[in-house]
Amino acid sequence: MTYGWNLEMQMRVARAHLRVLELPVDNRARLGGESKVAGTWSGSIRAGTRILTTFVRLLFAPTVRS
Repeated sequence: MTYGWNLEMQMRVARAHLRVLELPVDNRARLGGESKVAGTWSGSIRAGTRILTTFVRLLFAPTVRS
């Protein structure tokens, strides 16, 4: 639900030996406000901690086979 979702999905796909197709998408500039990740040191540290926690949790999670 937070910063680690894309890392989690990439790790799950790799573990399942699935293929990934990246597609370009259009994007626009932010309408206002400041990035909650890169805007402050505390935001960057919080995001980095959550991403590393997600990585370690999935690294040691049991593999589910279907």
